[in-house]
Amino acid sequence: MHLNRASTAVAIFLALQIPRVAHAGPPEVLVQLAMHPTDPTVMGLRYVNGQDGALFTTNGGATWSLLCSTAMFDPSVHKSALAVTSDGVAMVGAFTGLWHDDGHACDWTEEPQFDGQWVPAFATDPLDPTVTYAVTSAGGKPNGVFRRAAGGAWSAFGTQDDVLIGQILVVAHGTGRRIYLGSVRGDVTLDGGIVVPNYVVRVSDDDGATWTENVYGPLDATTSKFELEAVDPTNPDRIVAAIERAEDAPPPAKTTDSVLVSDDQGKTFKPYQTVTEVGTESTSVAFANDGRLWIADEGGSDPSEPKGLWFSKSLDAKPTLLSNDPTYCIGYQQATSTLFTCTEVTGVPEFGTVDLTSGTFTASLDLRTVKNFVACPGQNVAADCEDQLCNAYCGYGHYAQAPVCCAYDTPTCGAVASAVPTTCPTPSDAGAAGGARDAGTTGSRDASVGGATGAGAIGDRDASFGFGNSGGAGGTQNPSSSSSCAVSAPRSTGGSSKEMTLAALAVGLGCVRRRKRWR
Repeated sequence: MHLNRASTAVAIFLALQIPRVAHAGPPEVLVQLAMHPTDPTVMGLRYVNGQDGALFTTNGGATWSLLCSTAMFDPSVHKSALAVTSDGVAMVGAFTGLWHDDGHACDWTEEPQFDGQWVPAFATDPLDPTVTYAVTSAGGKPNGVFRRAAGGAWSAFGTQDDVLIGQILVVAHGTGRRIYLGSVRGDVTLDGGIVVPNYVVRVSDDDGATWTENVYGPLDATTSKFELEAVDPTNPDRIVAAIERAEDAPPPAKTTDSVLVSDDQGKTFKPYQTVTEVGTESTSVAFANDGRLWIADEGGSDPSEPKGLWFSKSLDAKPTLLSNDPTYCIGYQQATSTLFTCTEVTGVPEFGTVDLTSGTFTASLDLRTVKNFVACPGQNVAADCEDQLCNAYCGYGHYAQAPVCCAYDTPTCGAVASAVPTTCPTPSDAGAAGGARDAGTTGSRDASVGGATGAGAIGDRDASFGFGNSGGAGGTQNPSSSSSCAVSAPRSTGGSSKEMTLAALAVGLGCVRRRKRWR
């Protein structure tokens, strides 16, 4: 075994993080929950496949509004993390930078400081929720932690180093904070010439001025990843990590994933739980402040494989199966003592709450029932999303029955493409004024669809995001702002040339075998 520098590690490590890229392929899947640090009614959900996107709520999940990636920025840019700050700003970390909205899920802007850098993860400060942290992972340059102050300004936080950073965990420690970074320092050549990343856990108790580096080392395959998951809130020395192994193809699975625990800040780890599949796009472990924890298991492509939601009173006890529902994202809201999960109880991606005693799931979002686009003044969100959604979300084999897809009406997009009978409202010449949240919805299409003849009133924003329906959606669609899904040219499914070069190098090394969920 030989330790190398980071040139090959960059290709391997980043290639393992490349999200699924699909075009008219696997249906969309909910994979990450982002909660507002202080307002429990504001949340965001990230989905992958169909060129990705997000949904937002400002009323605790009673209603959700859709925003496709095209309406944010170039959908070919691979997204890796979603966060919501205390001032209501949504942020997306991507392979080529960091984007943020205007506090209302509109007017997405690239943060210049992160141009050309992968931003894989965010964290909220446990002592000051107005502060948000991000980490960078760019090859060929120092990486580290960056701090966003309450006013939105970013600055480097602590020292930078020649490592690749995948995760950041921040926990209260005494009167200060402790920072954990899941990182890669160089690569290791195993017997037989196989090159794999050299995983390390970095720890700082002085706001990143100095770091202790605990070496986990290499895994036995280029298709496996070591990732930090969570810190025990009752003991900042105790951390949870996971080993994600590539799913076997074809099923049944011959490999499983491992949840590990360290009692000494990552110096050593021991097995805690075996699962079929940990989350591939976000954390799979959630803690309550008293040390209770839940572990999400997605299951595999073989329906007979184990899956579900595991619960334990503490890391000192073995977990028990609370639910058999496949679980793709998880989050515990301390303010309301609520456990949220993404699952597929009905075979379709859903988001909702889980009863902490019985494990019963109650849905607040089903991708088949989304009604609204995010309403952005001056932006025709439905038209901006048409090419993307008509080739995926609102097309054949996806969720064309969703009311939001009534914005489109072609032989291959919208209600006509639905596998179940779907009736859309008959559009009128002009939408009515409506109320603060749903202005202009009477007899009209959803937000930003636009009509050839009518113009209704635009609803007021909500306090944080303002996801109402804007008026003026009546009449027939304006051909100049709407193209037929049947004849529109599909967007490229690839990333930037830099990303594709990286992926090609990784494939040449035999290190890419990402799973896809086909239904």
